[in-house]
Amino acid sequence: MTFQSKRAWRLQEFAAHGGNVNCLALGPKKARLMATGGEDRKVNLWTIGSPTVTLSLSGHTSGIDCVGFDESEEHVVAGSASGTIKLWNIDKAQVVRTLSGHKANISALSFHTYGKFLASGSLDTNVRLWDTRRQGCICTYKGHGGRINCLKFSPDGKWIVTGSEDGTVKMWDLGTSKVIQEFKQHTAGVSCLQFHPCEFLLATGSADKTVKFWDLETFDLVSTTSSEAKPIRQIVYDPKGDALFSGAEDSLRVYGWEPARVYDSLCMFWGKVADMTVQSNQLIGASFQHTNVAVWVVDIGKLKPFNGDATPLVEASESVAPLSAPTQAPPSRPSGHVFQPSSNPEPAQPPPPVQHEPMKRTPPKQRKNLQHWEQKGPTKEPRYGQMGEVNVAANALGKISLLDNQPEQTITESEFMKTAANGHRGVRDNLEARLRNLQYVRTVWSKGDLKQALEVAISLDDQGITVDILQVIQSSPAIWDLHICTIVLPALRTLFHSKHENHLFVACSTLKHIIKSFGQLIKDNLNAPPVGNIDITREERYKKCHLCHQQIANISREITRHSGAQGKLGSAIREIIKISESFY
Repeated sequence: MTFQSKRAWRLQEFAAHGGNVNCLALGPKKARLMATGGEDRKVNLWTIGSPTVTLSLSGHTSGIDCVGFDESEEHVVAGSASGTIKLWNIDKAQVVRTLSGHKANISALSFHTYGKFLASGSLDTNVRLWDTRRQGCICTYKGHGGRINCLKFSPDGKWIVTGSEDGTVKMWDLGTSKVIQEFKQHTAGVSCLQFHPCEFLLATGSADKTVKFWDLETFDLVSTTSSEAKPIRQIVYDPKGDALFSGAEDSLRVYGWEPARVYDSLCMFWGKVADMTVQSNQLIGASFQHTNVAVWVVDIGKLKPFNGDATPLVEASESVAPLSAPTQAPPSRPSGHVFQPSSNPEPAQPPPPVQHEPMKRTPPKQRKNLQHWEQKGPTKEPRYGQMGEVNVAANALGKISLLDNQPEQTITESEFMKTAANGHRGVRDNLEARLRNLQYVRTVWSKGDLKQALEVAISLDDQGITVDILQVIQSSPAIWDLHICTIVLPALRTLFHSKHENHLFVACSTLKHIIKSFGQLIKDNLNAPPVGNIDITREERYKKCHLCHQQIANISREITRHSGAQGKLGSAIREIIKISESFY
């Protein structure tokens, strides 16, 4: 296989985090920079082609669920499972802003055209618009019935479009904060969306395995692609807007839209592709699995219609030919020029040629103002009067109070019931899963092995289960011993990272119980280590005391960051800090 015949290859694969990778984003400027976020609560920056981390950013207290760059790649933003957003200056490696307001995981982020405004979507179904200079929320957009999966500002900066797990796409006017159009034709969650670079055209990809194209002058559906084998995960137009690339799990297709047609198709090994971008006649795709990240390169010049052959493989009315599956994944790319293919066997193969009759082409609809988004007149930098009122509070600190200017929205009874049912269904599923886990722990405990039951409960990695078990054993002081303490203390350290007050209260009361019941025993054993004749029992007790001492010291350093908490929780935190200090 020669270099000239290669159309796609894996550039690199490497371990990106100490825990599972949850998200990634490619730099929009030159596709040379990539950000990844993981369960280890870190945001790592990478230069494409190098497996060595360029910069590691910390500050979040829970796993990172979403990352993104501004257009200049001067800032990176990350949203966490707790609903907090942090913005870093890359050159200074410093947190610029911390934005709080969402009540659940951050699931989508996008910078405004001018870079000083940020939009965020969340599992709480809301979209928020932020002024990153003043660290405040300008407006909250409400109306979706499910998680916000994707959102983007229009190229002229006047609109924001949001796609949700409820299968709808909403277009919001930034000047009035109102929905100006809603698209409902998808039959499953909307996973991605892209504005055409020149025409007033919007593409949306969905878990229903189709891509839909929408006319933004008339808001009509232009066309729908045939159903793919897997859900659509990412879409991107080529810079000139001649075609759209659609990435599904282990496949890439090149689409036209008037009429809908498949120009070309590749079988890829990238799994669940998480981001795609086009630079220098190459498409860069990135995916993650567990702790690893993989980067793929596609030579666009070898794909239709960019190779001079504009004959599509299939029309929208025809069934898409199945992709030929390669037998094995290619090895990782060797070091060298970032975007240069090697002589390894080609990992991406085209499907068998499709025989079809000559097409009867219908001329594309002529939309108004097709040439450039600029013809619509890009707005100046948004004013607060347009995007939500700002009330400057007259106080000594001179703080700026940003008040949402979101109009009340009326919903029908059926819409309310549907939204409520979706929420109750999620709660029910969580409770059923917790019940199954508790029954499993109870089965182990019923066999008389409390220590194993504790280890099982903690290993389930469910803080709710851990809290339930701790509340039970706190009421039975007789079952505690040093071994129990060594099992429980690491779990307490994790609970002190929780965003739930009840978890923090239980962690405080459990640590208080351990220090008061075993603190003096631990100190006495550490002050009199075993010497002389071998005493196995005494040596084991010393080791457990030493381990408990180290664990309590680690927890003490963790809980100091909660010292500013208010109310009853703040009092409990400060009490346990005082008790911990007396322990030493």
